[in-house]
Amino acid sequence: MKIGIFVTAAFCKRGKLDAISGHVQIPLMTARLISDGGYEVTLVTTKPRGADLLPDSIPKTIPVCIVEHAARDWPEQGVYLGKALRQAYQLLVLFKKRRFDVLHFFGGRNLVLLICFLRFLGINQPVFFTPIKSPGTDLSGLEGRILRVACRRINKIIAMTDYTHTGWSSLCDRQKVTVLQPGVMKQMPRTPVNGFRNSVLFWRNAGYANGVDIAIRSFKELAPKYPNIRFVFAVRPYDVLESQLLDLERRVPNVDVHIYPYRTGVSLASLLQRALFVVEPFRLLSINPSMAILETLYAGVPVIATNVESNGEVIHDGQNGLLIPPDDELALTCAIERLLEDEKLLSRLRENAYSRTVERWNWSAFGKGLLGIYGHTNIG
Repeated sequence: MKIGIFVTAAFCKRGKLDAISGHVQIPLMTARLISDGGYEVTLVTTKPRGADLLPDSIPKTIPVCIVEHAARDWPEQGVYLGKALRQAYQLLVLFKKRRFDVLHFFGGRNLVLLICFLRFLGINQPVFFTPIKSPGTDLSGLEGRILRVACRRINKIIAMTDYTHTGWSSLCDRQKVTVLQPGVMKQMPRTPVNGFRNSVLFWRNAGYANGVDIAIRSFKELAPKYPNIRFVFAVRPYDVLESQLLDLERRVPNVDVHIYPYRTGVSLASLLQRALFVVEPFRLLSINPSMAILETLYAGVPVIATNVESNGEVIHDGQNGLLIPPDDELALTCAIERLLEDEKLLSRLRENAYSRTVERWNWSAFGKGLLGIYGHTNIG
């Protein structure tokens, strides 16, 4: 069976292979698992400007085809229409030439419209779709009707959380939608630096969707009260609240701000090794499940996170982390203080962070389920 896997922007810039987006990690691991299962796999992807390296996680035995990159550069959103049409035409030609038995797409809900367009142009192979987000809640208008029609053209939707399963099931036959929970590709060391942890860490983009403004206010209040604790931000550059972070670092002596690419000697792994716990007060998730939360828990570090979207499926409150309401600075501050003051609770969360998470979120079960789906696909 010949399988084509499509995901945008699998190529990375030099020096940034340690910052692979979650939306890329999962399809690359899927390609690897399917290839190891005996299927003939081709990765189809795009190459953002300045990106020329593929992550090591994709085996060199898997061929790679490149089509037009249509997405705007981060932090801008959306696509260039002309490039998107070129991309669709190139995919049409490629899919017809390669004669794949199954096409597997990974991405957001706009990708469903691309799939529908390709169907209209004559692509008739079975199509699988793995969404990174729910389709949304307001589906009563024209866009919702279009999505419902488009979903009819998809043979299987493989969600990664119950939250996304529920969302996409509202648009089509529930039997068409299944759930497979992934693991993580970035394996972080679980031992602390010199056996010592002394920081509270926020890591993610420094934008409103990730609640960094809430973390800023909370850290500002707590840092003077806990002078022996480092309050640390590790963020991507050029985001909207970067200036506020740097101002806080200048004003408060035990606040540290690391902007990617980090200075020599600093890495996400080393920051996690020094962290007592991580705070992620997200308002929205860019991918379900949050790979930032999964990677943190895999590193044996508990997480305080907002109970939004699929976070409650990953974090079991009081077992491997704490769940708080969204947009609630007081709740975040109280949760941080609770863990700083209650060593017994923090110790229990740390003991469970990895073990409780890996029970459900792992590549072994994901791969077994995936191969089962492909094995029962009718390609006649």
